Amino acid sequence: MYLLNKKILVFVFGLILIIAIAYYLSVSFNDKNDIQIPKETIQIQKNHSEKKDSLDLFFSFLEYYELEEGDTFISTLKKTNLNNREIDQLITAARDVMNINQLRIGTRIEIISDLIKEERIVKEIVIYPDSEENISVLRINDKFTVRKDIKTLYSELVFHEIEIDKSIYSSLKNINVPDNIIMSFVKLFSFDIDFQRDIRNKNKINILFEQFKDKDGELVKTGSIFFAEIILTKDSYELYKFEENNYIEYFNSEGKSATKALMKTPINGARLSSAYGMRKHPILGYNKKHMGVDFAAPIGTPIMAAGTGHIEYVGTNGGAGKYIRIKHLNGYKTSYSHLSGYASGIQKNVRVRQGQTIGYVGSTGLSTGPHLHYEVIFNGEKINPMKMKLPSGKKLKGMNLNNFLTERDRINNEISKIKN
Repeated sequence: MYLLNKKILVFVFGLILIIAIAYYLSVSFNDKNDIQIPKETIQIQKNHSEKKDSLDLFFSFLEYYELEEGDTFISTLKKTNLNNREIDQLITAARDVMNINQLRIGTRIEIISDLIKEERIVKEIVIYPDSEENISVLRINDKFTVRKDIKTLYSELVFHEIEIDKSIYSSLKNINVPDNIIMSFVKLFSFDIDFQRDIRNKNKINILFEQFKDKDGELVKTGSIFFAEIILTKDSYELYKFEENNYIEYFNSEGKSATKALMKTPINGARLSSAYGMRKHPILGYNKKHMGVDFAAPIGTPIMAAGTGHIEYVGTNGGAGKYIRIKHLNGYKTSYSHLSGYASGIQKNVRVRQGQTIGYVGSTGLSTGPHLHYEVIFNGEKINPMKMKLPSGKKLKGMNLNNFLTERDRINNEISKIKN
């Protein structure tokens, strides 16, 4: 009897244990079914179920490149796993929506690849030619197709009224004015103002410019300056944007153009380190007439063409080191010495625009430190750039003047609305 009862107890205990294990497994299975599996994981499981021997897709890879001096779109593609036939197909497709030979230095190119059967396969190339669009070249069924995405941008006018503290650049930078707007502002007044001597603390700046934001309120790009004003201790200069025959120019309130033949200072943020006239040459050691002006600035600082013209000479020129000379209208020429290098595309007989970057500050040739030596030649004679009488710009007349005055009043009304 005792043995019988013991067997019954063992049987009951075992039965209870089996029921408990079965219940635990059932609950655990249901909990697992409630887990949210990431999409990527679902895709991998799907591939695995379709082909049992291996996972078709393990990883996606993102590589990116930024075009540097001498790089091309094709040379960048050759760094990828694309073969020559695929590169030719991709370029043929891309040419339908963009000029691949005009991609600028700094253009970002993304390469998206999948690892399939232990081999990287390029699936998509994304090119960002500027801040408001991107171009995708996708591989679909072993062929490349192109898609262009353009952001919707929203325009807004920004007006600032500030006092100069230390420098124009730092004063505008402190209120988050973009660099290209600051450079444009300086160029507008570089025909009339010597920024090293004329600007003082507490001088005032007024500026109205356009900027464009995306739907999230992020700044994408800036537009034009509509109004710019510098109020100095004794003088003031104001300029309004006016578009005439698809050409943008700036005029004072009476319709007189801001554009002069040549800039006094073809470099921004530099210090006048040596004036025109007699001086003891810092290297040769004897007195010699200094036939230009020197602007001390860090190596690599951009140098602008002082006026529109044609490159007459570019290359090494004795003690001047790396050198550029530009021939302008009306008997004027300008020269730029001791450069560290030349801007892209600068070569003999090339036409350059006023304000265009032509080279970069250096210390080549007979030089004791990085600076620009700038000369102005008029009818074959070197003259003092800081004292030359610059030809005045044009004066609007007739219907053009009336149209300008209407635009001037519209801009003034925009400023009043923003200020109020």
